[in-house]
Amino acid sequence: MDKIVLWGIIAIATLVIGRQLYTHFYNSGQPQHSLKVAVTHRYTKEFMGRTSKEKTELPPPRVDYYVRFRPLAGGNEREFKVSEHLYEQLAEGASGTLVFQGNRFIAFEPDETILDND
Repeated sequence: MDKIVLWGIIAIATLVIGRQLYTHFYNSGQPQHSLKVAVTHRYTKEFMGRTSKEKTELPPPRVDYYVRFRPLAGGNEREFKVSEHLYEQLAEGASGTLVFQGNRFIAFEPDETILDND
């Protein structure tokens, strides 16, 4: 029974690593594209950290930041995970040039200042 569990864990780990490698090499093989876009939506996803039984405090949650872009010339919206720094600077409605490669976000070059001065 222990061997079955061990091989199951190895198979799952192989599939996860294989999928990550496939995505990396797929994106690297794609040409970079630039697209005039507008920011349509921003949101975050929080993931709670794990803690051992001895610890009484929970670690701070991990936060991932996402931004959705709509092409100005029409077409499907694209959503990318971005850095916290860029997320905080972008406002919904901001326009600029989105640079991406496959499913990988490369950069967002604003048409004008995108800083929120609240």
